[in-house]
Amino acid sequence: MPGQEVVTGKGSCQATATNGSGAPRSKVAGAERHLMRRVWGRCHRFVLEACKYSSVPPAFLGALTANESGGDLGAARFEPAVYAHLRALAEGRTAGFGLVRPESLAPEITAMLQAKASTFHARFLDAPFATEHAGDLARAQDQALRELATSWGLTQIMGYHMVGRPGTTRDLLEPSFHYRVALSLLAQFVAAYQLDVAGEFAEMFRCWNTGRPDGRTFDPEYVEKGLRRMALYHELAGALHHRVRAGG
Repeated sequence: MPGQEVVTGKGSCQATATNGSGAPRSKVAGAERHLMRRVWGRCHRFVLEACKYSSVPPAFLGALTANESGGDLGAARFEPAVYAHLRALAEGRTAGFGLVRPESLAPEITAMLQAKASTFHARFLDAPFATEHAGDLARAQDQALRELATSWGLTQIMGYHMVGRPGTTRDLLEPSFHYRVALSLLAQFVAAYQLDVAGEFAEMFRCWNTGRPDGRTFDPEYVEKGLRRMALYHELAGALHHRVRAGG
């Protein structure tokens, strides 16, 4: 039967619910709770601080953190297709993302996988970006281009988002700075697509991964995970509130 695992014993048969991938649901739920407790413990004070100045609920930012980095403050992931595009921009060879094929990259880079959907990068690395920043990219050293082609920190913000902003790509590893930039980027999506930050969370998760509220996420379960993790974040907040009221 789909979604069940049959466990046999002495003369009996017992069905154990699974999550569809073969892992028992209770085990998956336990791992999810452990993940969200870790995110809460490492990031909640920074999340609360950032959300004081935003309509984005803390639970969304906490779940986004879980989806993107699992609460790893030093998370960094190089994206080879983005590097290829920035390299081509710097050399004056292209203006549109996706026109550089992975075969043009060094073998040690092509072995690495891209984590965001290509539509996300296409939204930001467009012709106006090329026109405005091609000169800066042409003057940049290769290491700087690699840092711009890397996603950084708790919600994995692409380094190229720092082009034209105060600060550096490495500043994205500082939680307070990181969340301010994350909320600024979310505000751009909300304004562009007229999203309701109090309810259209699935669309917001898709925007973060694909650049569009109707985009196809790199991980097919990305949105489902985000919504589930929001609920767990709410549970943690409720449990803390209960302990405070009880004097514990």
